[in-house]
Amino acid sequence: MAFSRIVADNTEKPNRGCSARANRMASNTRDFSIKGKERMHPFDASLELEAVGSGADNTAVYRARTSDRYRNAIGPFGGWTAALLLRSVLHMPTARGAPLALDAVFMGPIDDGELETRVFLLRQNRTVGFWRSELWQRGRICAHAQVTLSVARSGAAMQDARFPTVPGPDSLTEYVNPRTPVAWIQQYVFKPASGLLFSRAESMDARLWLRDVQPRPLDAVSLTAICDTPFPSPWIRLADQIPVSTVAFSVYYRGSQDDYAQAGAGFNLLDSRAAVMENGYVDQFTHVWSASGRLLAQTQQMLWVASTPST
Repeated sequence: MAFSRIVADNTEKPNRGCSARANRMASNTRDFSIKGKERMHPFDASLELEAVGSGADNTAVYRARTSDRYRNAIGPFGGWTAALLLRSVLHMPTARGAPLALDAVFMGPIDDGELETRVFLLRQNRTVGFWRSELWQRGRICAHAQVTLSVARSGAAMQDARFPTVPGPDSLTEYVNPRTPVAWIQQYVFKPASGLLFSRAESMDARLWLRDVQPRPLDAVSLTAICDTPFPSPWIRLADQIPVSTVAFSVYYRGSQDDYAQAGAGFNLLDSRAAVMENGYVDQFTHVWSASGRLLAQTQQMLWVASTPST
C-alpha cells in the first residue's frame, strides 16, 4: 500500500550544512522546467503526458513518470497521484465542462519510474460527463478515479458554509519541520492557524494556510493536490506521528474559473476535522477556502492507520 500522507522521513541523512528550509528554498528558486520557449511550473512539468495509443472500448493511453519533487516516504504523494488522474481526463479532446467531482481509490504501491494512465468516457449527457481514469504500472492497476465534468448552469444559489474566523497568513509563521521532510512537503508553504502537529490537542480539528513554494495560479488540477495536503487528523491529538495511508479520496469542486483566477497564486485556507478513528481507519473532512472567503472545494478521505496508540 502506498503511503500517501507521510510528513517526515525519519531515516538519518548526513548534515549538509544548512536547514531543511534553506535546502528547499535553494532547490526551488528559479527552477522552472523548460519546454521549448515555455517556462513550466514544476508541478505542471511533473504531470506531463505522452499519448501512446488507444486500447479497447476507445480507451486513451498516456505515458507519465513519477516525480522526485512530489515523492513521499513510499511512492508518490497521494495528491499528486489524484491530480495526474484528473489531468489525464482533462487531456482528452472530447472532455466537456469543468471538474465537478473526483472519487479516487488508491489500490496498491507505486514505484518510482514510468506510469501509464488509461482514460475512457463512461457516459456523456447534455451537461454532465462521467469518466474513468486508471493508473497502471507494470501490468497492474495501482489507482483509479471516477471523474465527473459539468457545464455550469444558472440557477438558485444558497450557502450555509461560513468562512472560518482565523488570523490571516501574513500574521502567522511558517511551519518548519524539525525532521527531514519528504520531498512533496517542500513544494508548499504551510502556516498553521490552529491544530498544531503532535500537540496532544483535545480535538483533531486543524486550520492551515497553504500555497505553492513557487507561486502558481490555482486551477482544478493543483487544487486536487492541495486537497490532500492537510496534516493527518490523528497527528493533531497524538504526541508523535504514526504511519497513515489514504485509501479513498473524494474532491467536490465548488469554485468557478473566476474564483480560481481571484485566488491566483496566494494562500488558501484548509479547514479540517475528523469524526472517528477506530478499527485501523480514520476519516478526514476538509473545506478549502480562498483568502477572499470563497469556498473552492470540499474533500473527504478515509485513511488506513498503522497503529492506534492512546492519546
